[in-house]
Amino acid sequence: MNNTVQITMDDDMITEVEELYCSMGTSFAEAVRVFARQSLQMQGMPSYPTLVYLEDMTPQEFERRMMQAEADVDAGRVYTDAEFDAMMREKFRCGRDKTV
Repeated sequence: MNNTVQITMDDDMITEVEELYCSMGTSFAEAVRVFARQSLQMQGMPSYPTLVYLEDMTPQEFERRMMQAEADVDAGRVYTDAEFDAMMREKFRCGRDKTV
């Protein structure tokens, strides 16, 4: 059974966040679902993909991210390329679904 979760947000914030996720190839609603899945998988607050580029990172930030990636691999918090590609094809789409 599926349930609907409603949240109250400022209209401008909704517009901005929808545009952000659209630029990343997904929807705000799907981003919330990903957040929930990752929270359960990690048993805490997950980290997220961002629009930060390698050349914009300090060496310390790059090292921190690499260490986190290594920890994720060691803990089994990874997907194969095929699994990831299948999830992207099935789940991520650009849209304006305001029901999360």
